[in-house]
Order: sequence, then structure tokens, then C-alpha cells
Amino acid sequence: MTAPVLVHGRETESLDWEALEALPHETREVEVSCASGLRHESTWEGIPIDALLDAGDPSPDTTHVAVTSADDCHVYVAVADALSGLLALRQDGEPLDRPRFVVPGIDGMRSVKEVVEVEAVSLDASTDPLSLERHPKMDDAEA
Repeated sequence: MTAPVLVHGRETESLDWEALEALPHETREVEVSCASGLRHESTWEGIPIDALLDAGDPSPDTTHVAVTSADDCHVYVAVADALSGLLALRQDGEPLDRPRFVVPGIDGMRSVKEVVEVEAVSLDASTDPLSLERHPKMDDAEA
């Protein structure tokens, strides 16, 4: 891992690979649907999102988890959905170069690779979280 993962809540924690490895881990079978239409089921090992968010002391008013990648992809996932996911450090037993946000049932382009930041956010009910998202690779393909 080349850079730490920043975890934001009421506090900000910078977690290097060693700190991430020290957090509780779980293993889950999750199917990821890629933007290409392919589906891949893998065994993912990593930190449950609730344990990760606890590092930043999330507000009880948290509505979404915002995740940012090294290439500036930025997604918002409802906290109820995100809590079923992992910040994966391994796929099928092999270590990943950078953590990946893996959540069952979300669109593959929202399964963020090379995670650098995770934030517990409270969005107003009138805010459409999809309007806040950035998908640089998809945006480049549409240009």
C-alpha cells in the first residue's frame, strides 16, 4: 500500500496498512458486477465497514458512507447498505495492492478500487447522493 486510508467522522484517522491489518477482519463471498457487464464472485477478506467507521467516530446522524479512490472516483452509499460491506485487503486469498470497497448488491462502478478515503456523512433528505458522485474513468469514456 502506497498511502494511508483516511477515515473521517467526528475525528480523522490515518490508517496505514499495519493499522488496517490490526482492525477486526471478516471474510465474505461477494459478487461484483463490472461496468463491462461481467460478474465476478470472489472471496473478499477485510475490515467490516462498521469497524472501519468506528476509527473516525461517526456521528449518530450518519446517512451515507462516502468513498474516494486514488484516481478521484467518489461514491456515496447509504449507510444501511454500506454496513454489509468490507474494506477488502485480500481477494481470493491474494493481497490487494490497495484496499477495495466491496458491498453486496451495489453497482460495480461503485465498488471502489484503490481506496484512499472513507467518510461517514450526513446528507439532507433532499440531497441526491448520486448527484455528488464522480466517476472519472466513466466520465472520460463519455467525453
